Amino acid sequence: MILQRADFQSAYGGLERAVAESFLSGEVSQALNPVDAKHLLRYADVLSHSSDARHRELAYTAIALLREYDTAVGLGQELSDRVLAVAEAVLVQLGNFPGIRTLQKGVGSRYALPLSRGALRIAKEVLQRTSKGDATLTDAQYAITEKMRGEDYFSFSGPTSLGKSFIIKDALYDIVRRDELNDHCVVVLVPTKALIGQTAADLRNLLSEVPEVNVATYPSLPKLLRQKYRRTIFVLTPERLLRYLADPVREIDYLVVDEAQKVIAKNDARSSLYYHAIVEATRRFATKLVFASPSIANPELFLELFGKATNGALAVKERTVAQHRYFVDLVAQRQYYFSGIDATPQELEATPRQTGVVDLILSRSGDRKAIIYINGSLKSAEFALRLAERRDVVSDEKVDDLIKHVREYVHKDYFLASTLSRGVAFHHGKMPQEVRERVEQAFADPDSPIQFVVCTSTLLEGVNLPAKNIFVLSDKHGNSSFTKIDFENLAGRAGRLTYDFSGNVVCVREEANRWADRTRALIPRAEPDPAESFLVNPANNRKKEYTDIARILRGESLPGTPSADQQRSVEQYASILTLHQLDNQQTPLRSYFLDKVKDGRELLRKAAASVEVPTDVLRRSPNILPEYQDRVWADLTSGSAAPLVADDADLADVNTFLNVLSRLSNLYGWRTTEVSGTDPLMPKNADADGWERRLYYWALLMRGWVRGDPISRVISSSIAYYTQRGWITYRDYSRDESLVNEPFDRNSAKHVNLIIEWTLRDIEGGLRFRIIGYLQNFFDVSLMSLGRDRAGVNVATLVEYGTTDRRAIQLQEVGFGRSVATELLADHADALQFSADDELEEFHYEMVLASTALSDEARAEIENIMVKVQVDDTAA
Repeated sequence: MILQRADFQSAYGGLERAVAESFLSGEVSQALNPVDAKHLLRYADVLSHSSDARHRELAYTAIALLREYDTAVGLGQELSDRVLAVAEAVLVQLGNFPGIRTLQKGVGSRYALPLSRGALRIAKEVLQRTSKGDATLTDAQYAITEKMRGEDYFSFSGPTSLGKSFIIKDALYDIVRRDELNDHCVVVLVPTKALIGQTAADLRNLLSEVPEVNVATYPSLPKLLRQKYRRTIFVLTPERLLRYLADPVREIDYLVVDEAQKVIAKNDARSSLYYHAIVEATRRFATKLVFASPSIANPELFLELFGKATNGALAVKERTVAQHRYFVDLVAQRQYYFSGIDATPQELEATPRQTGVVDLILSRSGDRKAIIYINGSLKSAEFALRLAERRDVVSDEKVDDLIKHVREYVHKDYFLASTLSRGVAFHHGKMPQEVRERVEQAFADPDSPIQFVVCTSTLLEGVNLPAKNIFVLSDKHGNSSFTKIDFENLAGRAGRLTYDFSGNVVCVREEANRWADRTRALIPRAEPDPAESFLVNPANNRKKEYTDIARILRGESLPGTPSADQQRSVEQYASILTLHQLDNQQTPLRSYFLDKVKDGRELLRKAAASVEVPTDVLRRSPNILPEYQDRVWADLTSGSAAPLVADDADLADVNTFLNVLSRLSNLYGWRTTEVSGTDPLMPKNADADGWERRLYYWALLMRGWVRGDPISRVISSSIAYYTQRGWITYRDYSRDESLVNEPFDRNSAKHVNLIIEWTLRDIEGGLRFRIIGYLQNFFDVSLMSLGRDRAGVNVATLVEYGTTDRRAIQLQEVGFGRSVATELLADHADALQFSADDELEEFHYEMVLASTALSDEARAEIENIMVKVQVDDTAA
């Protein structure tokens, strides 16, 4: 009834327009009528009692808009006090306790709650306490945790601001304190290495008072950790989970899948690895499953995907922070806002005051934190420079320390050091973890002058970087246009819980080829779409995914021009399907394939019969086609078989690694498998000299990384390589002829930063992601064919940890970063006790923490990883 009332629609619409005008243009054409404001307060109070998520969200948004209007324009003291009073009553009714804390910051007690609402607040604060007892769950969070408690298989979805990570941490705190987890473990599955460090640090802080539990980030558990802790939480990517399953030290009782949409992502080759890793975990152990995903209408899909009962599923729509969404078209010089009642874009009469996107961002952000989304790591650095040029130098001791660290750790001319000095950072998944985490901390600190961070798609993958304002400058994620899930995940970062009632999502069209009608339709707030997977109840006429897999099994090419990711995804599903045939697993993948492909049974039988490599090897590397693994098997079982790197090989000689790469490229068919995609390992149409040059580049990079060179030295080696080469080729989209080929100038900041970004990308994406997969697979085959004594050096381990020192590897497996492990061995060896086999047996960290020579980075890691707070049980 309220939503249909003309006075509600008029008052709410007028308030939305006024807030939009104030934010986008800096002035309001028509002030809010105080009578309308009072009516909206009454309506918000009534709507907050509804059980309908849309009504509850409108109640909250009305309050948030009135607060925004009061801050920007002013309501007068009496009405402002009334807004505060009704706002608290509404927030109590909604169970939005973070919002109450935000409301009460800097506000005296000028009002009192009605008795009934005060009693409700007290009741909720008792009933809805977290497992740890240090916070209160919102109504939506409480509904999820209560439903999760009785389910072995659970899947929930909700908007980013719901606090999914908070809910997961609360559940984990409850799980790990149970005695039945002794000598068992929990795995938290995250999409990228970029998320491992942040998730692990959060969990260590959460569990600092639980002495029986440790948090591990590698698929192994050193002796020290096994002896000291009975229970473990592993934070792993799908690739690391597969490594763990190859030699599990503890049974997996729970598998928690964060950002679960990655399991079914259509344009992501790693979705098949997600699927395979979860299937393998549930095949090996009686593993309970928890899936958390952004707003989708059918979270039960993930339970169906793995053949589990769907009664443990819950989709939540409520947000704890409101979002105001805008579209600023700098090409057509128009600007729009999107109503919470009607998804139709509402155009403002005033045109944008700014002609450029940098002006727009600077003028609309004021003194509030802002994230700028841009598609591409190099573009993020370039845009951060454009933004920084328009700002004054900031004066802050912590920022100066961060700049010093960046210059020492990466390179003295790294653009990040320059932009930080003016309060601007950039952030992407290929940056060194230590630098990326420091940037996150600086931006998250409300007192830090780092006001802007320019981000890539790492933000879509769950990195926790909320801000008051988000400016979305591209409608693409990689080579693909945004999906609704992508956009909602990004928009959900607007508005910081306990700091803001609302956030602003500003989509900006600066180029004519951006924000076409299809992606523009994603901007307004809408009901969640249902997710889909070809592995769950596909329509009778949906066969393409299965016929594509059949083509790979026959050795045929895929039709059309599939992207590199699409090609890899189909190939990986073909490998997984072959494995299911070999294991005789009755999975949906196998069942639907036999149903959809006419000669599927015979095709699978032939594919399985042709596999020579042992099944356990195939199981660990579904990302490599069986035919290539069979080639390696044949090579290693021939009479002249030799390991990839002999135990006595010279690891200081670049030719050792050049020979490794030459052998890998021949056996694994890199001229076919590694010449396409966004960042291919090898050049597509290279002649013999060009191919050899590229292999030599990778050999230099691998040698420097493996021998423990700091990143700054590895980058210097890459710069020396290009200096010797004499020329550089790169894309510059500001020119008509975008591919630029010019002499390399080591004094050019642009050239040097291109090399820095490429080297960082090649270390993480090339060396420690693509190449390491081949190295590990070759070593797995070597163990099976040659035996442990003749298998040689496991180069994959050296590349993973960036060192040949087994003691440094042990320290990293405990949880320390590469540079901190090096520092501890160099400066504090007396506090470390290793066995004859270089296993870490004791770490007297109190001695190290007492040292004045300890770096801030090492101190923070030791405190996070090793220090457990002593709790007085009697007091508790």
